[in-house]
Amino acid sequence: MKRVIAASLAAFLNFVLVSLAFAHSEPTNVKPGQNAVLTTAPTEVVLLMSEEMARQAGGNDVVVQDSKGAEVTKQPATIDGANRKKLSVPLPAGLLPGTYTVRWRTLSADDGDSASGNYTFTFDPNGTPSPGTETLREDIQTVITPSPDGATRVSDESVGGTSWVLVAAVGVAMFVLGAGGSFLLVQKRG
Repeated sequence: MKRVIAASLAAFLNFVLVSLAFAHSEPTNVKPGQNAVLTTAPTEVVLLMSEEMARQAGGNDVVVQDSKGAEVTKQPATIDGANRKKLSVPLPAGLLPGTYTVRWRTLSADDGDSASGNYTFTFDPNGTPSPGTETLREDIQTVITPSPDGATRVSDESVGGTSWVLVAAVGVAMFVLGAGGSFLLVQKRG
């Protein structure tokens, strides 16, 4: 009986370790870009995530703070109705020049894990404009483009990225090998 319990526990721990290896919903593209210098005040912050986000109250948000740490966003961030990878928040009119910190928090619809992070951009009407780094993950090419009607258009293209089928197959293989190896170790000791 001890062997069965030990093998079951080992298999469960291997499953947990494999589950932790999967990615969280993190930004692949951001606008304004990381470390961007803008000469015109932005009207919104748009983040495109690596995974779809869960529609759960308080699970996903974007807060923009000025250089003193005061929050400038007045509305909560929203997940796009047509693309659950797109998270955006409007910025108020009359944004003052300065460096702003974008703090984001997500809840993945794929695995239920949360993630968070931040980046900065600068609004300087007299500065030298720079888009900064808009693409944060090269394995997923996502394009954020403004359209004539003022809406933001998003398109995803996987470029040499890892297929989720492959990731799942490797995860299952790791689980089977780990559980089998743990079972053999328990058998050998018994």
